[in-house]
Amino acid sequence: MQNASFLFRVRFLTLLVLAMLFCNGCGMFGLGGPGDVVEQLGYGDEPARVTLEPGETLRLVVRDPGDGGYVFSGTVFDPKVLDLIKVYDEDPETGMLGDFGARHFIFRALRGGETDVVIKIERPGQTPEEYQRQPVTVE
Repeated sequence: MQNASFLFRVRFLTLLVLAMLFCNGCGMFGLGGPGDVVEQLGYGDEPARVTLEPGETLRLVVRDPGDGGYVFSGTVFDPKVLDLIKVYDEDPETGMLGDFGARHFIFRALRGGETDVVIKIERPGQTPEEYQRQPVTVE
């Protein structure tokens, strides 16, 4: 009886480890690896050019502009140089009025070239406008 319980636990733990390894590859538990480049973009900042190698990931973290009545309305970049692989929202950290959290944009560098990642916002019924710009070079 004790032997059957032990075998059940071993099988269960093995399946659990395999499931976690599989899901890590699809981005469920991780966002990349130690080679990730993370840039926090503040409104009005003039960010320095980021240089990546093919296969590396870039995570842009942008404050949610909801306090001005804006919503995110798109992202413009050269799809030959970068691939947008994931976008997700982060809840506000402070809980203070005007803190709407942040949006994370995760890109994978594809091949050599230069592009600017332009994040756009808009108010309902208005034309989209540039909110943030991040220059990127892939070597």
